[in-house]
Amino acid sequence: MLTSSSMNATVAKIRAVRGKMFTQQQYRELMLKQTVPECAEYLAQSPRYKDVFRDADPNTIHRGYLEELLQKANLETYNRLCGFQQLDSIPYYGFLLARMEIENILLMINSINSDLDKPVLTQLPGYAIKHSRVNLLELSQAGSFEELLEVLRGTPYRKSLLKVKIDPSGRADYTECELALRKDYFERLIQDVEHDFHGREEKEIKDIILYEVDTMNIINAYRMKKYFGYSPERIKQSLINVKGNPMGRLKEYFELSDPDDMLEWLKTTKYGKGMRETGIIETGIADIRYRKLSHILSSTTSAPAALYAYVRLSAVEVSNIVHIIEAVRYGADTTQLEHDLLIF
Repeated sequence: MLTSSSMNATVAKIRAVRGKMFTQQQYRELMLKQTVPECAEYLAQSPRYKDVFRDADPNTIHRGYLEELLQKANLETYNRLCGFQQLDSIPYYGFLLARMEIENILLMINSINSDLDKPVLTQLPGYAIKHSRVNLLELSQAGSFEELLEVLRGTPYRKSLLKVKIDPSGRADYTECELALRKDYFERLIQDVEHDFHGREEKEIKDIILYEVDTMNIINAYRMKKYFGYSPERIKQSLINVKGNPMGRLKEYFELSDPDDMLEWLKTTKYGKGMRETGIIETGIADIRYRKLSHILSSTTSAPAALYAYVRLSAVEVSNIVHIIEAVRYGADTTQLEHDLLIF
């Protein structure tokens, strides 16, 4: 296996790609566009996305396909970074592909539960199809939860979903499915980290991943309290509880009875200290997480840590762009959008 010192070139390459990501000025220029085609044309001319938009017609592109192109660009960049020093032979480096597999599985579960026509799954590049443990074409044809489980035979996702009860109509609760898949995903990822890395590098990567799990739980707990009035016990049952990551340090937060008190408590912790007053907890915490990941990417000497940070930053970038395009599409106030939703 490559040593940390031998992977300095990969770290440098990741930072170079990070330098091409959208700046505050580019976001603002995108906000000035009047239509979705104008947004598409702007993206097609950007160094960051010009390659993936090469064969797309900005005049006819719709918002959904535009988002697919952004996601495709991120996967292709990830593929190139992993292939630079043959990192894709190491189990840990499948973490982005596994996330995409889970998103497609959840898409199908939602379709089955809603009796919708079978969706056309996001077309994955060759790297994803070659390494995926899921037959995506078969998955798109599953008409019931049992059929979906059969397609997933031989994958870790089937084991995760077998924990979920099927109701008399043959449906499985979407939220339970999501919780089971994400919990097992993070546990497998931690296991890969412990197997593939050691010492300080192992600790650094685990800290990044478990910090993400904590922030996901913090956001979900707040929403469950604010919008559904869940009890602390119900909240704890609905969170991603990963082995080796005890949630006891967040016990006080979970047991607060008022959502406003939860926000005030967060401001005293590493998860919320310095949080912007946006009125949206997701944005405030994501802002802090974004700054943390940016710092990690600029300071780490670990390629696996740098790549994980880059991938999560890229996800934020796509989210930012999609929010802007949605605002342009519906004629919303982009000035307010910059304050409330975007993370710079």
